[in-house]
Amino acid sequence: CSLRQGRRPERRRGSRAMTRPVVTRFAPSPTGYLHIGGGRTALFNYLFAKHFGGRFLLRIEDTDAERHDEGAVNAIIQGMDWLGCKHDGDIIRQSTRKARHKEVAESMIQNGRAYKCYCSKEELDALRAEAEAKKEPFRYPGTYRPENLPPDFKPPEGVEPVVRIRTDEDGTTGWDDLVQGRIDFPNKDVDDFIILRADGSPTYLLAVVVDDHDMEISHVIRGSDHISNTPRQLQIYKACGWEPPQFGHIPLIHGPDGQKLSKRHGATGVEQYEALGYLPEAMRNYLARLSWSHGNDEIFTTEQAIEWFTLDGCSKSPSCFDFDKLNDLNAHYIKECDKKRLLDIACKLYPELVPFAEKLDMAVDMLKPRAKTIKEYREAASFIWSPRPLEMEEKAAKNVNSDAAKQLLKDVIDAIKEYKAEWNAAELETMLVAFTQAKNLKLGQVAQPLRSCLTGSTASPGIYEVMWVIGKEECIGRIEDALAGKNSVKAAPVSAPAAPKEEKKEKKGGAAPAPAADQPEFTKLEIKVGLLTKTWPHPDSDKLFCEEIDVGEKEPRSVASGLRAFYSEAEFCAGRKVLVVTNLKPAKMAGFESAGMVLAASNDDHSKVELLEVPEGAQVGERVFIEGLTGEPFQPNQVNKKNVLKNVLPDLKMNADKKLCWQDKIVLTSAGPITVPTMANCPVG
Repeated sequence: CSLRQGRRPERRRGSRAMTRPVVTRFAPSPTGYLHIGGGRTALFNYLFAKHFGGRFLLRIEDTDAERHDEGAVNAIIQGMDWLGCKHDGDIIRQSTRKARHKEVAESMIQNGRAYKCYCSKEELDALRAEAEAKKEPFRYPGTYRPENLPPDFKPPEGVEPVVRIRTDEDGTTGWDDLVQGRIDFPNKDVDDFIILRADGSPTYLLAVVVDDHDMEISHVIRGSDHISNTPRQLQIYKACGWEPPQFGHIPLIHGPDGQKLSKRHGATGVEQYEALGYLPEAMRNYLARLSWSHGNDEIFTTEQAIEWFTLDGCSKSPSCFDFDKLNDLNAHYIKECDKKRLLDIACKLYPELVPFAEKLDMAVDMLKPRAKTIKEYREAASFIWSPRPLEMEEKAAKNVNSDAAKQLLKDVIDAIKEYKAEWNAAELETMLVAFTQAKNLKLGQVAQPLRSCLTGSTASPGIYEVMWVIGKEECIGRIEDALAGKNSVKAAPVSAPAAPKEEKKEKKGGAAPAPAADQPEFTKLEIKVGLLTKTWPHPDSDKLFCEEIDVGEKEPRSVASGLRAFYSEAEFCAGRKVLVVTNLKPAKMAGFESAGMVLAASNDDHSKVELLEVPEGAQVGERVFIEGLTGEPFQPNQVNKKNVLKNVLPDLKMNADKKLCWQDKIVLTSAGPITVPTMANCPVG
């Protein structure tokens, strides 16, 4: 990235050139813990502000008294502190600004951009029911707009009105999104929404706009689930005569199954990751790489992230939260961590380690390589802090049960008692090697039963280092415990027998019948919901990804896709759902045999491409369909570019609502239509 901290950014992705200082904000609602997605949003806002020498502010959106939880406020602040996203200035409480919100609403009434509405709940419910009966989206009809009222109108008695904004009816409301590109919404789809409730409290849409304006926010960086709020907020900015900030909507975070990250995927709160033993620098590094990249850099410092970070590096597509990658990254940072800080963190998480701090300090270098989290670090150190007599693993107990092993261990005790040299790993190695040679044994024949006695396990750091750390008297005591049969034995976990795989039954009559001559062309294709299980760059082509895709068959499909110019490895990764044509004739692509085609939308010159997004709830392996069209797909190897594809693809497009259509008919999954983030009225292939 050519930009550095303190410089103003150049115009990019259609954004306005900045004429004011950079100010970003993180504005969580205090209804629970700091979600990992919120943590990433805070981090992106922090990095962006610091890259441009700006300010990063924190606002607590606590106007909802019923859902407000002060404990959640503390959890959010603590989570941000742990993550290292230090905000500038005082924390702003939205609830303290209600008078200001009301003042703005009253001003909008005075200038004719808002009005009081006296519709009752019953009236609105009747209007909604009428729209539903017509299968139309509900849109408030402007009943109480001043021009729709009679000249002698008098407000009904005893009714406290709400305040609605007068929105534009014609044209569009749009913006140049710093991540998603140009986005426009027809104004006919934005009704006169409420900005002030009957009790005088502001709605979310009004409060956010007023607060962002008063805080002089220059950039709103938030999740793509807020895109639908933006045209409404822009209407408020316009009504107030204020310059809106620039918007950048970052994609959501998905779990490994391609669904939105939730509790079913594991820990979702930032504080949970601290408790599980992740280091904040590892989490910062990992979150920064979710939908943002700087070339091929995977590991970098926070200072480097600040230097490199702009929204140009953000992708438009959801990223997959990969716990294995996080663990590997955390293992790197554990190895790099100062040993005193590492010990302090371990003792904070596990106070029972405090009495063993001195021995843990001795063992730090032998424990670091054995741990991907602080929890694993504690487990690797269990030979230090476990009380005597140790609990032995079942395999370890077998190493000390034989008469020969017991006699050998008695001899080891004698050797240790007679040992007079300095108690360190190097000298202990000399002693133990001499002992094994004198007994005409191999080192493993001594080390295995000795390790079992000293650690209760068959795996541990080097036996000489273990002896050095636990000390002479403790070594003797633990061996004596084993000889006296004092150790309890921990049974090995019993694995449940694997369920037998069901054999897929062949359909009666063998192969599927040949399609009828009058069968709709679309139904001759077999287009399925697929799940990426493995992806990698093609070794011989800089345009291709290779991937394995689960489409509900016994084995994943091997497919090559020309997407490397449009997606990074972090974006096009395992866990993402895609749409795949599965009955194509296999074809060689730069030497790689591809048995399918991943569908994507593109503009006419193919300079912009977006993968189709499968709705949440759609099942892997299900075939997409169009209501009213039926027919069996062609068998594999019967479909190629010269027959079915050439008849289907010209009519396969994204419509004006960014939904996949064929001949203007919506293509569906069991969970609804297929969409793309931003592209409309464009071809699909």
